[in-house]
Amino acid sequence: MRGHAFKDENLMLRQLPNLITFTRIVVLIALVWLVFEEWTGAASLAFLCIFYGSVSDFLDGWIARRYGFITNFGKIMDALVDKIMTLGAFILLVIAGVLSPPFLCGIIIGLMAVREGGITLMRMIAARRNIVLAADRAGKRKTIWQVTAICVLFAVPMVERDWSAWLGADLGLFRDYVWLNGLFYFALAAWLTIASGAHYFRKYGPMLWKPDATPA
Repeated sequence: MRGHAFKDENLMLRQLPNLITFTRIVVLIALVWLVFEEWTGAASLAFLCIFYGSVSDFLDGWIARRYGFITNFGKIMDALVDKIMTLGAFILLVIAGVLSPPFLCGIIIGLMAVREGGITLMRMIAARRNIVLAADRAGKRKTIWQVTAICVLFAVPMVERDWSAWLGADLGLFRDYVWLNGLFYFALAAWLTIASGAHYFRKYGPMLWKPDATPA
């Protein structure tokens, strides 16, 4: 009996990273709903959703690496959900009027989406050829600044609507300070995303199109 219990417990632990990944899908659905709600507290809950998504993205990867639970399904799902949540969050920020001007920000987000889709396609081609494309430092840096930009920008409506109502104070100046920081982080994240994608393509492109070539 103890052996079966241990086996079941180990199986549940092995599935934990994937379960955390799937909870991010539920949180994303809740985030879409909360962004369009105007009652006091909705913006704060939206911020908590995006904060949970950011923390859980780190947590499921750490658990998988720490206990050796890394699987191809887990890697694909984690990367897919991460990209959907990141790009979806930026799109929601444009729709909500936090990221502006909308047209310019829309073009930038579109370029980021092309980058993410292109890298994903390259990795799929590489996997079919049994080639491992390692993540580089530039890619990790862009992820950090993407998460930072999203969290800071989602704090803008939280400060503007919820904190102002709860404190009974005009926090317009602080709201502008948070927004300017978020805009700067978004610009930095966009630059790192697009630049790292170009670098990744130059480094690994020859390996994929010419299997006998080596990356620079």
